[in-house]
Amino acid sequence: MNIFGGATKVEDERIVTAQNKIYREIYYLVMGICLISIGFKFYHYGFAVSPIYTELAILFLQGVYYTLRGSSLGVLSDEVEMHDRKSKVPMKWKTLLWGLAFGVFIAIFFGLNSAFNYADTTAQAYSYFFMVFFVSLIIYIPVLVLLSGGTFLAAMNRSKRVADKELEEDEIKR
Repeated sequence: MNIFGGATKVEDERIVTAQNKIYREIYYLVMGICLISIGFKFYHYGFAVSPIYTELAILFLQGVYYTLRGSSLGVLSDEVEMHDRKSKVPMKWKTLLWGLAFGVFIAIFFGLNSAFNYADTTAQAYSYFFMVFFVSLIIYIPVLVLLSGGTFLAAMNRSKRVADKELEEDEIKR
């Protein structure tokens, strides 16, 4: 019986685990469909960003939602702790490396876009690619590394506070 007098919900752990496995498979399916759709649209429409706004929104918002939800439930700090026990590279360094890799990817994308769309000769294409690539590296890498690292640290601090608050409430109840 719970605090409002209703019956406590009893769940079979095997069913919950199977449901979580199905949800994980659905997640991978949706991410795969988005990536295939992006590849198809790049092939069909060229390297333009406007046709893939929906897929980018899905890819970006699922990460934002997971981070917000995990930090508000206090699960994110525990998950990072479990990850750091198993992995040689801590999660905070992986987060920074992903920000760095995404910055390099964006720089390559913008460089190729400039080379293919605005150059008239091959030499001009190389010139445009390297110029846009290095300028994009200078602009986007610090911003993306700080954004991904800052977001990660803020979510970790929030998750630790929530987890500590839950532990204090559990100790008070005893």
